[in-house]
Amino acid sequence: MACICLYGAASDRIQEDYIETVEELGRQIAGHGHSMIYGAGASGLMGAAARGMTEAGGYIIGVTPHFMHEFEPIYECTEVIDTETMAERKVIMESRADAFIVVPGGIGTFDEFFQILTLKELDRLGNKPIILLNVEGYYNELYAMMQAANAKGFFREKVMKLFSICSTPEEAMAELDAQLAAK
Repeated sequence: MACICLYGAASDRIQEDYIETVEELGRQIAGHGHSMIYGAGASGLMGAAARGMTEAGGYIIGVTPHFMHEFEPIYECTEVIDTETMAERKVIMESRADAFIVVPGGIGTFDEFFQILTLKELDRLGNKPIILLNVEGYYNELYAMMQAANAKGFFREKVMKLFSICSTPEEAMAELDAQLAAK
């Protein structure tokens, strides 16, 4: 059983299609026998993944700084780890994860994605898979920007090969399981 780190939006203003897709991802993660570690949120896509995990009987680890309790509701996780800072939260999630799935999100999700991508490029993350779940083309513009930066010499060519982009929870889980099996 692998521990999958999920990064995603905490916003409640998200369209239902995104929520349904990420709930299914949570069910898929649990159904494949994996646990999930994430930011402990009960709302947005974080909450959707946790609800899907719960429905499928999955093990959920929530990692949250104390001050986040004022900003968003915390999900009833199997295990909750309280931290002092966001930086400490990231380190715990990165170290306990065997793989990462990044669902649509805002500035915090972008920060988390680029941090793990940078760590992987610098060989500080090992060969842990990173998957962008590109629900309804959400990451198309981000990927285009990254391709443009690569074409202009700002990224090394290998950066574009350090992560995978998948469109559905089923595709993401097939890719994740294949990469985990190859490790």
